[in-house]
Amino acid sequence: MKRNVNQNRMIRVLAASLWLAGIAVCPLQGEAALPTHPQSDSTIVGNSPIGSRHETVKIRVVRPQTGRGKQAGDTGERISRGQTSMKPAPGRKVQPGRSAGMTIRPSNTMGYTEAELRERMIRQHTQIRPDFRLVSGAFVGSGYRPGTMDVKIPKFFFPPDTMQDVSETFLENPDGTFGTRAPEDQLNGLSSYGAEAQQQLQSQGNRNAGEGSYPVPSGTASARTKYKTITVQVPVPAPSPFRPLAAGDFRWFTNSRGRYVVALPASMPYDPLQKLPAFGPMLLRNISQKEFMAVTADDPADTYYYKNQDTFPSYGKAVPVFTETRKNIQGDDVKIQYIRRYIGGEHCLIVDSAGQRAGKTYRTAIVFPESKQYEYLPKALYMIETLKGM
Repeated sequence: MKRNVNQNRMIRVLAASLWLAGIAVCPLQGEAALPTHPQSDSTIVGNSPIGSRHETVKIRVVRPQTGRGKQAGDTGERISRGQTSMKPAPGRKVQPGRSAGMTIRPSNTMGYTEAELRERMIRQHTQIRPDFRLVSGAFVGSGYRPGTMDVKIPKFFFPPDTMQDVSETFLENPDGTFGTRAPEDQLNGLSSYGAEAQQQLQSQGNRNAGEGSYPVPSGTASARTKYKTITVQVPVPAPSPFRPLAAGDFRWFTNSRGRYVVALPASMPYDPLQKLPAFGPMLLRNISQKEFMAVTADDPADTYYYKNQDTFPSYGKAVPVFTETRKNIQGDDVKIQYIRRYIGGEHCLIVDSAGQRAGKTYRTAIVFPESKQYEYLPKALYMIETLKGM
């Protein structure tokens, strides 16, 4: 009898200590049990030494509620009276900083995060930037043909890109993600709209419910369906500021001494050499010292006009702001330099070109104020592309 009293006293002490740890004890000796959580149904069976023998005591463990409305319960190992163990069952992993029995959110998600969608939208709506654009503003592809009025111009001379808002609407999933993650984890086809999107969400929800994660209750998917509009800013090419070319902008001239045909800009009508008796491979046209052009053919066999001397103007130590090599209508490579220079109190642009054919070097130089580059730059490049050696 005395032993039973001592035994019951020890059970009460143990029960009180375990109650503070979230564990309720069911006594075996007819004593009244301490209050427990009735919804818990998992048990731990252990041994407790009392005197010279061990007795078996059933201990009910109260597990916290999980996100699916069920209790998490594990069958632990046998423990002695006076000891507690929160060791999880074999095969169950516990993350650092978490105790056994805590619900761990599944790592798999239904869709993509907002950051992933923003990255995808910026990548999708940002256009590739080739080095050239046409006078019309379109980007130049591999099918460009020299000699067209819609001549290509380095994008260097176009205004900077502007920023524009782009918006897309996505389904919001119960787990806070958007759209449906593709099996190959790609970002293609994420945006979903209307009834098709609702059907997609319902199907995904039912599928996840069967896997034990993110269930969508039957009949409530449509009511819980949410959409979110995500807006990002992407660079958009500025409209072309260049004036389109027309046939009346040029008049064709054939130089029999230099053996070439060239399109002369009608906006430069004056010939500063017209009163001179000499007439040779070089021709000039101008309005002023800030708006003029020169064309010539350097021929190593020329011993009459220039005696193999370089007659083209020198630009000193000016460094080109851009250089390129392009084809002309005869398929020859033409090297072009774009040089900025201060002339007559104004910043000007010089477009200098040189291309070889049949042992001759055909050269051009067009000078104009930077304030007029949107008019003159297409003319200069069209003249360079269409210069034909004979």
